[in-house]
Amino acid sequence: RRRRRRRRRRKQNHGIGAGNGGGGGDSCRSKTSLRNHSSHNSLLRIHKRMRTKEQDEKGTYLWLLDRDGVINEDVGSPGVVDVDRFKVLPRVKDSLWTIRRSQRHAKIVVVTNQTCVGKGLITEAYLTDIIHKKMNDELLLSERNGTEEDTFFDAILYETTKASIPNRRRKPEPGMIEEALYMFPPPDKHKVIFVGDSMTDMMAAGRAEIQSGRSITRVLVGTGYGSRVWNALVENEEDCDADDDFYYYAEKIIKRRGSCDNSIDVVDSSESILQSFPAECFPLYITKDLADAVDIFI
Repeated sequence: RRRRRRRRRRKQNHGIGAGNGGGGGDSCRSKTSLRNHSSHNSLLRIHKRMRTKEQDEKGTYLWLLDRDGVINEDVGSPGVVDVDRFKVLPRVKDSLWTIRRSQRHAKIVVVTNQTCVGKGLITEAYLTDIIHKKMNDELLLSERNGTEEDTFFDAILYETTKASIPNRRRKPEPGMIEEALYMFPPPDKHKVIFVGDSMTDMMAAGRAEIQSGRSITRVLVGTGYGSRVWNALVENEEDCDADDDFYYYAEKIIKRRGSCDNSIDVVDSSESILQSFPAECFPLYITKDLADAVDIFI
């Protein structure tokens, strides 16, 4: 059925070309897609790249991680209100310890909205002393060689107010990310990476970049809410097997009035979920999960 769908798409998009991936990393017949944004002033370009190490002159100093859908399974609204439902996602423990072992100077900070507290479903003490303690303990116990550390993360930043109450710390506002940058100011030329699974996460990172003047590399993972984006992209793969090690790099390009690019055309809208992402979310990487994101930069 998938092959039939692909043949139909090729017929519908007869004559459409594929440009080079561009901008770092080898590609597997790297496909470049160009989409019209609703404002008609910008275009969405998606590069598929085979997984290679990104150039990193000084290394990553600060890893900022969303929690639900990145570290643990996303259980849907209203979030994890029972510690028994807190399940660390596959490969997360190994990938986080890869950061610790490979980049000993790096800081790892969790940045998470937890409105279930503001809604009165759990107490703040239950969040910190029960749920976050379990997350921390599982990571420490997973290290085969053992560790004398009492805590794995350098900080866990959370905001508990309900969405109906304006708050500059709650994502998509940039407050918690700015707070992390203040707590752990990165040295010059060191990378700051924010990993999330939703448009809200990418917006927060983009706004923090604008407010702080500090470049923040944005990574959208294909777990949690991000699975919709990842599955839509992979569903339309024709040139590479699903088991290949690859990721995507997406950017929005402002169209100049009267400009014309004959080398790249509009293709089918299977990845149109990304069209709803505002320009502040871009550029961003899209990976299968946190482990693949870590593999790119370490």
